[in-house]
Amino acid sequence: MFLSKFLNASDHPYLYGPGGRKLNNKPISGMTIKSLKHHTALQPLFIIMAGGIVFVVSYCFRLASKTTDINWSKSKDLGDHMGYYNNRQFKWFNPRGADYSKMSEDRPQYRD
Repeated sequence: MFLSKFLNASDHPYLYGPGGRKLNNKPISGMTIKSLKHHTALQPLFIIMAGGIVFVVSYCFRLASKTTDINWSKSKDLGDHMGYYNNRQFKWFNPRGADYSKMSEDRPQYRD
């Protein structure tokens, strides 16, 4: 009985009648393809925002797959996981031009 009362309450004229919520909540201008073609000033905004979203998602994927903060291999010894970056560049950019192919030879080996 409670469920039927609850479901019948959604048939109130407040929601569907004249001046009701359903009629007032139309799609926002610029959110459909038809209205986006009409509002040409919004088109560059959508392109820039889409590019930003793609960049953020790709960077989050890179952080999840390449950094040493996340261990996807589930190895018990973290040294094996961290050893992936021996003689490799961890950062995206190398402004000072450091040679990463010989960097791991200069640091101390804690396992020996």
